[in-house]
Amino acid sequence: MSSSAETPVGSEHGGELDVSPIEPAESKGFGGKLLFWLPWPILVVADLWSKHAVFAFMSERQPTVAEVRRDPYEVFSGAVNFELVTWGNTGTIWGLFQDGTVVLMVLRCIALVGLLLFVRTTSRSARLQLTVLSLVFAGAVGNLYDNFIRADRSVRDFLHFSGDWPWQWDFPAFNIADSCITVGAFGLFVLLWREDSSGKGSPNKGSPNKGSPNKGTQNKGTPEKGNSDKNQAKGSPAKEAKVS
Repeated sequence: MSSSAETPVGSEHGGELDVSPIEPAESKGFGGKLLFWLPWPILVVADLWSKHAVFAFMSERQPTVAEVRRDPYEVFSGAVNFELVTWGNTGTIWGLFQDGTVVLMVLRCIALVGLLLFVRTTSRSARLQLTVLSLVFAGAVGNLYDNFIRADRSVRDFLHFSGDWPWQWDFPAFNIADSCITVGAFGLFVLLWREDSSGKGSPNKGSPNKGSPNKGTQNKGTPEKGNSDKNQAKGSPAKEAKVS
């Protein structure tokens, strides 16, 4: 038995039939979605290893200084400055909600469950969407690990950029998990926006096809015109015989 059905579309009287295959409804689930399951564990390991490596390096340089008071380690400077820091963030991105750590932990756990449900209902053919979902999932897991393991429930941030071109600016410190969440969330927004835009435009694209049956209807009159010409041709010999 064929896995896909074909539905003929066209006029009843002659003309070519427009045969369009109907794709079978794809079963949902977690299987066959490697583009989600493969990236996020690798990214979580990279995030946790980088946090541990930088914080250990900074601790060796200033072993007697408290973590939050350690001097930054300058990597390079110029129009853009990059330095390593050992800052703890008990809030969320941009340092917001510093006093709502427990609430944020609960919301992040709920977000992880929501992401898994989203992945479950995402088509296996939506490869790019599965990839960006994996990025967001990795970032959430990496930061939640810090929330549950560290005594003060803070997230370890160690990448700090600042500069004076084209104006003086100072970007909040972040980590690999934050980068995954930012890139993944932006990518997911773009994908959903494009999907919504293409969905709104599809009815207009299909409207010209409605006129195809009319073309078949107009063709009905063609054979009748030919038959009348034949009848006139048959009558002409009899008319000539009467005159003679």
